[in-house]
Amino acid sequence: MKITGIIAEYNPFHAGHEYQLTYTREKLGADFVIVAMSGDFVQRGAPALLPKHIRTEMALHCGADLVLELPVSAATASAEFFAAGGVSLLDGLGVVDTLCFGSEAGEIASMQKLADILLNEPEEYKSRLQNHLRSGLSYPSARSRALAEYCGCKQTLAKLLSSPNNILGLEYCKALKKLGSQIQPVTLLRSGSAYHDENSTPGEFPSATAIRQSIHQGLWKKENCFDGMIPAPAKRLLDEAVSTGAFVTEDDLSALLHYCLLSENLESLCAYLDMTESLARRILKERNYFVDFRQFAGLLKTKDITQTRIQRALLHILLRIHDAPMGISTEISTETSAETHAEMCTGIPYARVLGFRRSSAPLLKEIKAHGHIPLITKIADAPGLIDENGMKLLEETTYASNVYESILCRKTGRGFIHEYEKRLVIL
Repeated sequence: MKITGIIAEYNPFHAGHEYQLTYTREKLGADFVIVAMSGDFVQRGAPALLPKHIRTEMALHCGADLVLELPVSAATASAEFFAAGGVSLLDGLGVVDTLCFGSEAGEIASMQKLADILLNEPEEYKSRLQNHLRSGLSYPSARSRALAEYCGCKQTLAKLLSSPNNILGLEYCKALKKLGSQIQPVTLLRSGSAYHDENSTPGEFPSATAIRQSIHQGLWKKENCFDGMIPAPAKRLLDEAVSTGAFVTEDDLSALLHYCLLSENLESLCAYLDMTESLARRILKERNYFVDFRQFAGLLKTKDITQTRIQRALLHILLRIHDAPMGISTEISTETSAETHAEMCTGIPYARVLGFRRSSAPLLKEIKAHGHIPLITKIADAPGLIDENGMKLLEETTYASNVYESILCRKTGRGFIHEYEKRLVIL
């Protein structure tokens, strides 16, 4: 049995995602595909456009066999911790053979080489990195320059490190090495619109950014520019959500975020994930000029910190997230035995199931037989399956989902459904 894992957001699901799922079966020979998917909030520091159960249904209709939830503190963390969380979750299942991800690089060798450098951090590289940080560059920019200088191939590396997909792929490779995982990384050449492209060309794979932008601007019904670029089952679910207003954007969080900011001080702000003291001071200085989420993030922008980092910090204030999941950076050597690996694999301590296909029964059986972490299909059963740290992570994610649900209910006028009462998506 060959099993491929994918780490995704599906924000929202489109033809490029369907192509990746098809590729895992036709080219990689996967019998089953497991997706570790962000829940109701995503890595760029924003709410997912659609609720996680809708995105799960999209994925299952279009080729996934099992969808698991990546806990909120990993799903909304930096690329390093996002990747480490996703890899830890898939590795903990004990059955995944390959990790497939898209990239503009389209080949794995250069990513593996760079991952070794980032993991081992040679002194020359570290020195160059510190010099660039002291010059005022943001960490991503400083790291890119330090790597390019250390490797002596500035143009090639600059191109490789200019894409979010390549950077994330590099972090996947690094996380697999650090964990000593047996999962083999495979990268699929990404084609079509660029990651942040706000426009899409007919016949190409669209960018999720372009789809979201169309909806934000109220153009979804006026311009059918995404016809054929979103698989029919996913398009049907997306159309229904847009027509009923059942979607969430950053600015839907504005009132709640402003309320949270008014109760914070320097000490409390500095305790949140992705926060720095300088950013905390700037938040306190500028909070009287708050208008909405995106405006305030832009107001806080400086040359030494990315807007995405700022949005993540603001989101963590709102969701009360102080730490990345415990242990996702645990170092495990490649010589570690399978038994010891299972004991040391303390990253994501459970696999919360969002949905599955009925035909995936053999897959679920394999996971139960070989997994290092428990499968949770009903949250009420969790206390008997996971420890205190696992419960803290699950409760944090449950709280975030309830916040999302409350915003969605306010927009649509429908009744609130607590996370404990949400049903699995089964096809």
